[in-house]
Amino acid sequence: MRAPLPEPPQFFLLALALVMGTVLALAATAARAGDEALYGPAAPPGSAFVRVFNGTAQSINDAKVGVEDFNEVPPFDASEFTFLPPGTHVLTAGAVKQSLTLKPDRFYTAAIIDGKVKLLDGERYGNRMKALVIVYNLVDGGELSLRTADGKTPVVDKVAPNASGQREVNAVRTQLALYRGEQRVAAVRPVSLERGRAFSLFVTGSAEQPVPVWVVN
Repeated sequence: MRAPLPEPPQFFLLALALVMGTVLALAATAARAGDEALYGPAAPPGSAFVRVFNGTAQSINDAKVGVEDFNEVPPFDASEFTFLPPGTHVLTAGAVKQSLTLKPDRFYTAAIIDGKVKLLDGERYGNRMKALVIVYNLVDGGELSLRTADGKTPVVDKVAPNASGQREVNAVRTQLALYRGEQRVAAVRPVSLERGRAFSLFVTGSAEQPVPVWVVN
């Protein structure tokens, strides 16, 4: 009959537990680093989110909000959203400089037009079964409505100047147009509305000649 094996010393078990704990911690850290490299760092709870819309005919190459750089924002296009701690941050872009007050869990669009900044507030969107259509009316001259091209069906109705309106819709492809009251003022480029995505229609130009531009997130 074999003699029982001696039990390992207590210090050996403690050392083994410490080594295993360190290995697991390093593996978790490596996994988080890999996720951040692929998807970007996760936003802390209560963050504010902001993007920059370039409402000019030239690229903006130096836009910055607080410590966040937005790199190049093409003409009549928007950057991706980035997150910042809520509070007051300064937006700079060339000669443009303006303080922005950002609240937690809100999605802001800072539109740069004619050397001025228009800050528009929005909500988080998470409905994977619908498409979200947002209309940003960035021209003076009264309310604008996004309707089907024949004017019969409103999509986003009566958006005031320097404001936004939104609506969840089914995933379809349809012809749309902008209306002021019952007057059709601009055609809108066709876009295929997809579930779980937000479709922002920025309206720039003038009241006489509004220019609608889609940005998809």
